[in-house]
Amino acid sequence: MGREATITPEQVNAVADTLKAEGSRPTLRAVRERLGSGSMGTISKFLQNWKARQEREQTSALALPPALQRAILDYMDQELAAARAALESDLAEQQQEAADVGAENERQAEVIEELTTELEALATTKAAAEGKAGQLAADLAAAKEDATRERQAAEAARTELAKAALRLEAMPRLEADLTAARNELEQERQRRIEAEQQAAVLAAQKTALDGRLADAKHEAERTATQLQKAQDRAEQLAEALADARVTVQTQKVELEKMAKATPRKTTKSKPKVAAADSTDASAAG
Repeated sequence: MGREATITPEQVNAVADTLKAEGSRPTLRAVRERLGSGSMGTISKFLQNWKARQEREQTSALALPPALQRAILDYMDQELAAARAALESDLAEQQQEAADVGAENERQAEVIEELTTELEALATTKAAAEGKAGQLAADLAAAKEDATRERQAAEAARTELAKAALRLEAMPRLEADLTAARNELEQERQRRIEAEQQAAVLAAQKTALDGRLADAKHEAERTATQLQKAQDRAEQLAEALADARVTVQTQKVELEKMAKATPRKTTKSKPKVAAADSTDASAAG
């Protein structure tokens, strides 16, 4: 939608009449300077209408009697040569004004084209930013859900490992394995914490979320896998402990039976009990 003209034909006509009354030529530049504002193209259009009206008034004024017209025509023939220079000056001035108007039109066209291009670029940027913001929000929500699940899984794993630790306190070798499992779990927990911290940083730095979020997901998946391995290892240790306890209990029962069946005066039975204890320890190991 084009802008409304800020200069009216009446204003241009008034300035042109004033310049003519002052003995000055009402040129496009002179009218523009008197007005102080307005488009050169608009002023040129109104000024051309004023000049056309002036020419019609002069033509009407020539409607005189034939004899007087002939006298005037004779006089005009004499004056044509003198007026030719002025007409040529007018022509040159009109050409200059047309060039000025054309230059201004070209400048305004360039400005309009630049504004249009900038507006299209801004619209594209806005659409891209809105789409990216939505994707970032969805990715952040997914990352938070993954972190919550990993935290719950880690808590469950720590609970199970604590129970296994209580059952394995009497078994040095199993306790060593449990300590190693704890260390491995602690390392995995630290990596999980680092992954959560990285996810929090990604939430604050949305512009870099795409690449870092993928890394965080990969790290979380690897952590989940290693946690599962640690839990499987703990379960294996618990099963081994249960088997060892069953074996020890069985051997203790057998030893009690052997002790009841063997006379107490026999001193050589003690090494056998020691050997049985050694056998139980080997079986537990």
